[in-house]
Amino acid sequence: MDKLILGLLMASRLTVYEIRTIIRKNFKDICSDSLGAIQFAIKKLLAAEMITFSEYVEKSVNKKKYSITDKGRAELLSWLETPANISGGTNMELGKLLFMGMVPAEKRAHLMDEVIAIFEKDLAYLLAVKSVIGEVNDASEKQWEEYFKSDSEYLAFARENAQSMSFFQRMTLQYGIDLTKYNIEWFKNLKELDKENIK
Repeated sequence: MDKLILGLLMASRLTVYEIRTIIRKNFKDICSDSLGAIQFAIKKLLAAEMITFSEYVEKSVNKKKYSITDKGRAELLSWLETPANISGGTNMELGKLLFMGMVPAEKRAHLMDEVIAIFEKDLAYLLAVKSVIGEVNDASEKQWEEYFKSDSEYLAFARENAQSMSFFQRMTLQYGIDLTKYNIEWFKNLKELDKENIK
């Protein structure tokens, strides 16, 4: 989670609650949106001097906006420059699939329909996100300029890499779309194979 938080803070200064909202809406398949887990990661990053914060008052409430430090940027970029091991993830929910043969046949079909419905809902959300994402434009460049106005060296890095960063964000979204479509078809096929298996 700490690397995801560093990545989010590369793009914008955020409060803990803003970080949680972004994770809940967009990254629930990557990590937990538990406030406790996020606060633990923030504490760890602060102790390592990879992030810092500024305090302000909004509607009589004290708030903290977190931002990434040079040390945090170096850590994130070092992590990004190692190959991704996407196949190394664990998912305990696969245990349900492994032992589904213990469930009565009539319930299995219903369970698979529910799994398909969940994937279809996820797909609709991902496609909606894709429909509102555009190419890098002047607005996004202005956002970088505002965020890094006190850090001219990193602003130059951001400008130089804005197009490739946008490209890989879109491709990550496309990966999620393609994987979700595959899962929908896979479970539909499994449901048909299970019907044939019980004849």
